[in-house]
Amino acid sequence: MRSEEVDAKLSASKMEAASLCPAYFQANKEIPWVGERSSADEGTIRHDNEENLVPLDDIEDNERRLCAYRCRQALQECREKVFGSVDGSIIERELRLWYGTSWSGQLDYSERVGVRALICDYKTLHGVHTPAPQNIQLLAQAVLYWKEHPEIEEFYCALIEPFNDPTYTSVKFTAKYLEGKAKWLEEVVEKSYADNPERIFGTKQCKWCSALHACPSARSHIFSCIV
Repeated sequence: MRSEEVDAKLSASKMEAASLCPAYFQANKEIPWVGERSSADEGTIRHDNEENLVPLDDIEDNERRLCAYRCRQALQECREKVFGSVDGSIIERELRLWYGTSWSGQLDYSERVGVRALICDYKTLHGVHTPAPQNIQLLAQAVLYWKEHPEIEEFYCALIEPFNDPTYTSVKFTAKYLEGKAKWLEEVVEKSYADNPERIFGTKQCKWCSALHACPSARSHIFSCIV
């Protein structure tokens, strides 16, 4: 269960939507989501399987078992590519990190050895997601890890999608690059917390926005299409 402290601030998972529409964060705080959440609940179960490394034989559902198998296979491949030999690494799962007190993010998987780090985010349901090189959630997670571990110089990030082909996409960030992106994310957060933030219609940010039905920007766009 997410804490009130976490819910009160912007998170890495919402950073892309916030970058596209500054009003997204406040609007979704004011208007709660109404609708089914079975997909989200299923995703939580599959994430829990990876967090707790539930043995495959103990996962009764066939698709959940396949999901776990492919996630672990992809993760191991990423680990070998980044570290070669993976002895002596520090591994953390479902790690919550904060950027000061401004915003936070929860990393599904992180591992570090020396000046290298691996960060992985699982997308355990069917669907299309923004690949790792363009994925802002993954970028935000890397920035959080950079902030927490300034000694790390190379950040390898992977988006693991067990039901897609390929089952993961990856990107490498340098500490210097993340330092610059941290400043950009600070601007995104500042706009999101401002009084009366700008509302900007768009398919990505509006898809899961609980305030869509009450948004004047969305209404204006729809009317312009009709007329």
